[in-house]
This record gives sequence, structure tokens and C-alpha cells, in this order.
Amino acid sequence: MKIILGSDHGGSDYLKEISKLLETMKIEISTPCGFPFESIDYPDVVKRCVEDYNKLKADFIILVCGSGVGVSIAANRYENIRAVLTSNPYQAQLAREHNHANCLCFGQRLYGIDQVKEVIKIFINTIGSEDMRHLRRIEKLGDLDNG
Repeated sequence: MKIILGSDHGGSDYLKEISKLLETMKIEISTPCGFPFESIDYPDVVKRCVEDYNKLKADFIILVCGSGVGVSIAANRYENIRAVLTSNPYQAQLAREHNHANCLCFGQRLYGIDQVKEVIKIFINTIGSEDMRHLRRIEKLGDLDNG
């Protein structure tokens, strides 16, 4: 499994913790913007992460900013990206099963790191449903290739 990680300056502390978690799970990661503590605009981070996602044919993207809202809005502007801002494991499970979400977004100011780690584990280990009602709806959103 390969996951692209990105954050603006408002999410860099959590990005470090998330990268440690994924490394212990033996998951390959790429952090195209590093761990920024200087000001960096979230649309620039998201763009670089999506480019890496496509170039490396990664499985998922995980993005963090202060609230999670900015990165989720920016990510959903890209073709084939289905980004979700989620706060609990069940929501993460449904996002993967029903919506084939491939980008998980968090707000460092809003969620505890233990909660974030639990959501990540559920998200990356949940398989998208092949039920026709879900596939039909996803198809209406765009390409299924990356879900």
C-alpha cells in the first residue's frame, strides 16, 4: 500500500504522527511537501499531493490543515479524487464502502490524534462496496479508477 501525506503549517504536527503510524504499519508513504512549519497555502499542498498520487499510482491521500475544511475543498476540485472530512471510524468506513473515498482529511485543531489514528486504520482497511446502487452513484460523480 502507498499513501500520499500532506499538510499546511496548521497540520504538520499531526502529519508527523500519522507518518509514524503508517511506518509502523509497513505502509509506503510520500510527503511531497515535507512537514511544513513555515506558512504554506493548503491549495499548493493539495496540488502537489494529487500530482504525487497520480504519478505514483498511490492508494490514498491523507491531508491535514487546521480545520480540515480547506484541504477537503481543494482536494475535491481534482478529477478522480473523492475527499472526505471525517471525525469517527464509522463515518470513515461508510466513506470507503459506499463512496469509494480515496482522500481522508483532518483538522489538527478539531480532533485528538488518537481519534485520527483510529479513523485512518478503519479507512485504509475498508474495501469499497461492489453493490450496484453504490457503484451507480459513484459513477455519477466521475471515474471509478482510483477507488
